[in-house]
Amino acid sequence: MSSINRWQAKLGLLLLWCVTFLTPLVIGSISLSYQAGIGWEMEPIYYFLFGSYSPPGGAEPSGWMIGPMYVAVIFMLLLFFVIYALQVTYYCIKPTAQRWTIISGILSLVIPIFFLGISFPFEAYTSGIYAGPLPFQFILGLVVIRIVNVGIKKPEDELLEKKPPWWQKNQTDSDEDKQ
Repeated sequence: MSSINRWQAKLGLLLLWCVTFLTPLVIGSISLSYQAGIGWEMEPIYYFLFGSYSPPGGAEPSGWMIGPMYVAVIFMLLLFFVIYALQVTYYCIKPTAQRWTIISGILSLVIPIFFLGISFPFEAYTSGIYAGPLPFQFILGLVVIRIVNVGIKKPEDELLEKKPPWWQKNQTDSDEDKQ
């Protein structure tokens, strides 16, 4: 890998881990209600890796929420975000199999959609309210994987045994017969 690609991959990994630690990974809802004439209203909650944040102005308590109950949320919603970041880091160190890295990234998006989709009515989605994972980390991981793929050297043709073309094969056979 060239030094420019190595530098880009390191910067991409640094950004990936910053996104994982510092940005909200999933948007959920504390309360969801429908009022005639107004439509759907949602009080959001933002899930970070080390806590959740509920903005002020709603019926529920606002601010940061951290505690033992949050451990269940980490395992249900956020575990595959960490696994995806680890897989991308491992892929940058030893680019062998890209499949498991992408599968863990897709799972990091699908699992929160499944858990939040159970309690979220479809009509709320169609009215423009979103509750689910934010794909910043997944997209950034794909960019880092692409940078590493560009830097990987292809195997040399010397490693493969080449057969001479048929017209040269006949010439080498006749030269051996003459000797």
